[in-house]
Amino acid sequence: MNEKTVDRKEISTIPILDGTKYGHWKMRIKIHLRYRDLLDVCNRPCPSDTSTGAANKWTKARFEAINLITTRITERVFREVINSKNIENSHLLWSKISEQYASKRAVNRGRVWMDRQLCFFDGNLQNYIDHCRKLMM
Repeated sequence: MNEKTVDRKEISTIPILDGTKYGHWKMRIKIHLRYRDLLDVCNRPCPSDTSTGAANKWTKARFEAINLITTRITERVFREVINSKNIENSHLLWSKISEQYASKRAVNRGRVWMDRQLCFFDGNLQNYIDHCRKLMM
């Protein structure tokens, strides 16, 4: 099996963010970004005191992270989060996705409240706990 086939198979295990289950998506994609040494370029901006070689390496990693993230989001999510500032900046893109889906904005609180309304106890404690955990992710 060549490297590209393995990459596609690994990437296909990351769920596609469709606006729901952001917590689960974030954990899965963070694991993959960390595995590929790309999480750093998402969590912080490019250091200003880097050499040309280090800056080039950072730029390559940044674009690789953007590519990975954008392949694991739906078209609707893409339109909601991508703009002219973050299309080339993985840190800004990561921040925008987090702001869109994990902030305390009214729409996000409403989504959590509506999901919570669907969680009910049917007599099976383990099912109830599993369902509540899914809502938190």
